[in-house]
Amino acid sequence: MQTIGDMAQSFLMRHHQTKLREQIGLLGVELSTGIVNDKAAHLGGDLTVLATLDRSLLALEGYRVATAEASYVSDVMQNSLGQVQERIEELSPRLMNAELIVSETLRAAMGRDAETALGATLRNLNATAAGRTVFGGVATDRTAITDSDTILAALRVELAGETTLSGIEAKLDAWFDTPGGGFETTAYTGSTTSVDNTRLSATDSAKLDIRADNTVFRDMLKALSLAALSSDSALGFPQDLTKEMLLSAGAQMVNAQTSLTDLRAGIGNLQARIEETETRNSSEKTATELARLKLVGTDQFETAVKLQDAQVQLEALYSVTARAARMSFVEFMR
Repeated sequence: MQTIGDMAQSFLMRHHQTKLREQIGLLGVELSTGIVNDKAAHLGGDLTVLATLDRSLLALEGYRVATAEASYVSDVMQNSLGQVQERIEELSPRLMNAELIVSETLRAAMGRDAETALGATLRNLNATAAGRTVFGGVATDRTAITDSDTILAALRVELAGETTLSGIEAKLDAWFDTPGGGFETTAYTGSTTSVDNTRLSATDSAKLDIRADNTVFRDMLKALSLAALSSDSALGFPQDLTKEMLLSAGAQMVNAQTSLTDLRAGIGNLQARIEETETRNSSEKTATELARLKLVGTDQFETAVKLQDAQVQLEALYSVTARAARMSFVEFMR
């Protein structure tokens, strides 16, 4: 008969207790997560498929963040341009009726309304998404375009001395449209480099590259500036010329609306594609997660039975240990 000493027996009991507690802890985690703890042993050492699924899930999570960001930026763009278009649609018919207005005061008020609309439009073009400018190209850390006071001050210098509508429009065209001209050096403060495409999935990407120096915006700002300066006291244009400027500005706004509508339609198509890609990515993620669960998922019922069995064993071991601790030679002789 082989026996062990009391101290050795105590260490043996503690070892069994530790093993059972570890087993209960692992089984508890597996029961709560539904995933086996030792994936390598569960898969027989072949982790190739599991690693592939994990990489796919990691990529899909990155696409989820990218599509959410692209959706947010496109919404900001669409809302900003929607406000611009509503403002132009409201103002342009009033300017087109300038020839019917006799009162100099009313025409001056129309000029002030145009100046207000110019400032609001510039603020729309400086729209931000999560603190980043959306119409400034890669220069997302600063405004895309300057304020109306700066633009009008520069244009006053350009238009000083002009006495005809054709001369005024020629100066405005040169300032707004000439490469390296006043618009690009004074008004536009963003970057001439567009942002990179946003990858939405393994096969899809979004091009959110609308900048405030787009021709559509130049034409619109040009028309607003023309109307805003029509009654400018520093320039002192005669009333007949003021009327001509307001009429021309209204006509230019009407023409610019078509291009703006096309631009917004393009954003709308992009929004729909982002939403479709987001739905497709979500479905792919769900399917991948199910496939992964089939590989390393646990049988919840079997795990619960093992957990209960380990708990019963630990309770029995505690009982045996407690009984052994109370044993003595005196009690044995009784």
